[in-house]
Amino acid sequence: MKVFFDTNVYIAEALLGEAAERLLNATIEGSWRIFASEYLMDELERVMVQRLNFPRRLAILTKRRILRRSKIVESPSSRHAVPDDPNDSPILRAALTAKADYLVTNDAHLLRMSPYEGLRILSMTEYHGLLVENGLLAERES
Repeated sequence: MKVFFDTNVYIAEALLGEAAERLLNATIEGSWRIFASEYLMDELERVMVQRLNFPRRLAILTKRRILRRSKIVESPSSRHAVPDDPNDSPILRAALTAKADYLVTNDAHLLRMSPYEGLRILSMTEYHGLLVENGLLAERES
């Protein structure tokens, strides 16, 4: 399986720690491939530093951790767009470029679009359920 995690999943990992980290670790342990994009990396740093007032060093360490466990794909310009929030379009495009099976996000604009051209867009809660169904995460690990 191929998975693209939206920026808000990595922000949740930084804020919530264990819960979001377990989702990412279960994905890796299941040998599912994780994809990210330069746009996501830039957005992550901007949100962590400018909106959440995290130290830049933490944002850089988070980006390095993502780079270690992900394959980077481009977010090319294309006809694919998120009508209600154009700022989410590069995330959608990168997930499609990666030919991801799942885009995991808690963004309502993206979630409303699921499925989109074969891409299932799941919330973190739905993704947790998918990992449980596939035996990659115990149900009690929430």
